[in-house]
Amino acid sequence: MLTINKVLKFAGLDMSKNIKIARHMDTRGVDVHELYATGNFEVYQSYQERNVFKDCEYLVSCLGIENNQALFIGVYNVKCINNVDGFPKHLDVPYRGKAKVNSKYEYQLEKLSGFEELEGRLVINWQNIAQAWCMKIDTNEKEVVQLLPKGYVRDFPGYLEINLSFLELQKVINDPTANSIWHKMLSSVGGVYLIVDTYNGLQYVGSASGKEGILGRWKEYAKNGHGENIMLRTIIDSEPNRVHNFKFSILQTLPRTLTKNEMLLEESKYKHKLGSRAFGLNLN
Repeated sequence: MLTINKVLKFAGLDMSKNIKIARHMDTRGVDVHELYATGNFEVYQSYQERNVFKDCEYLVSCLGIENNQALFIGVYNVKCINNVDGFPKHLDVPYRGKAKVNSKYEYQLEKLSGFEELEGRLVINWQNIAQAWCMKIDTNEKEVVQLLPKGYVRDFPGYLEINLSFLELQKVINDPTANSIWHKMLSSVGGVYLIVDTYNGLQYVGSASGKEGILGRWKEYAKNGHGENIMLRTIIDSEPNRVHNFKFSILQTLPRTLTKNEMLLEESKYKHKLGSRAFGLNLN
């Protein structure tokens, strides 16, 4: 059996050290994958309410994914532990008030180089859903399930299960080879889509048809986040980082062959249902 222990040893990690492996997930309304994509994960990981990384020289970090699996994202040297009283007030993070509120420990973690080719690609089996999220790696070897292509974002979940962040959308669009299923599926249908600004909950409803269907329209959003929509552009021009709060999903799939007027009629129905004209980001 090929395990992550063997892979990391081959990549140069001294497996004789005290090493723990962690599978990060959060049920408090925090998307750890989004934190990782936006550069907010390392601070999130370094604050803990329990002393989970004690007696540990290295930490192998993973993100929880479907089917009780985990995605490897790096190896960290645990340099020291500091006692803290709650999460620092001066740090502006997207999970403030949701997670890490009662932090008692801050770990100084230094990411090790040499594992870049495996980061975001190596998938392991976490075995048991009831298993602890952090444990010693030498007594809990995890089987390697697959090595994903470079640039791969995630499995295509089905049209109505899509909920992509802006960075994920960019990665899907900009790497058609690694995300070929996404390109095939999104280009095969038209439909009505939704963009939510998770900063304040405001919604924008749009539609797409034609040769490339939803894919063609979302390519425009991947360029700049607003796709030349007036309201979205106003937000991004005034606060460029707000684009990282945008979430892209699909409300209904429709044939690409619908005329523009037919598609706009379906779009209008959702604008009315969701109130995105009166209370959202649709001007008309």
